[in-house]
Amino acid sequence: MALIETQNLRYIYGKGTPFEKVALHGADISINEGEFIGVIGHTGSGKSTLVQLLNGLLKPESGKILLNGVDIWAKPKEIRKVRFAVGLVFQYPEYQLFEETVYKDIAFGPTNKGIHNKDELDAVVRRAAEFAGLKESLLEKSPFDLSGGEKRRAAIAGVIAMEPKVLILDEPTAGLDPKGRDRILNQIKKYREQTGSTVLLVSHSMEDIARVADRVLVMNHGNVEMFDTTENVFKQGEHLAEIGLKVPQVTQVFLELKKLGADVDTGVYTMEQAKAAALAYLRGAGTEGGNA
Repeated sequence: MALIETQNLRYIYGKGTPFEKVALHGADISINEGEFIGVIGHTGSGKSTLVQLLNGLLKPESGKILLNGVDIWAKPKEIRKVRFAVGLVFQYPEYQLFEETVYKDIAFGPTNKGIHNKDELDAVVRRAAEFAGLKESLLEKSPFDLSGGEKRRAAIAGVIAMEPKVLILDEPTAGLDPKGRDRILNQIKKYREQTGSTVLLVSHSMEDIARVADRVLVMNHGNVEMFDTTENVFKQGEHLAEIGLKVPQVTQVFLELKKLGADVDTGVYTMEQAKAAALAYLRGAGTEGGNA
């Protein structure tokens, strides 16, 4: 059984007003426990709406969201429990920070979840800070005294502290420099590897998605355009371009080589794969030359 499943999920903004817009037309997806899912799509494709629906922040116009086989809206008064189980880190999450210290900010969620024992809460806060890559020396500082990357990690730690079954991150590296982006991605990857949690990463960066995702969900004008392995999605570079998306730069190089007649694998999407594929091609070309 899938951990998360949506059935004909539909959502409308501004229903009954002149500004009515269908954000999701009937999305059907299925996500297994422990998967790392990348979510991509152009602005307005429905990806942010979808993740807010999965978290119970928005209620669908029609259709169902199943968490462990149970409709999350079957008991509306218990939707808060869903938000603990499906943690959502918003884009620019540093704007979610509000407490006087980083420690208190991280402790806010688990306290609301019902963890009041001081020792247990302390262990949860420090574990979450470690997963997010926050130094212990920062915990007693004001969150507003942190750097941009540190604020981002503090906000992520606040959601991790609730120990969600599913961690959803909406553009967690937006606005960060390359070093800060790499640090955030590495911590998210490490968190998933050590906890076995399911992670959904929404990003405009194809390189970020290529580095971490098992499968990629492609949204387009409120529809699920593709949902397949990372390799199979990025192989379809021309189709992605048609809907306003780009493949990782290294994939684009191999697509161009293919157009020029080179017999190369266009499913390459990381530098490690590119190196192996280039060496394999060169060996093959050398063998052909030797046999000619």
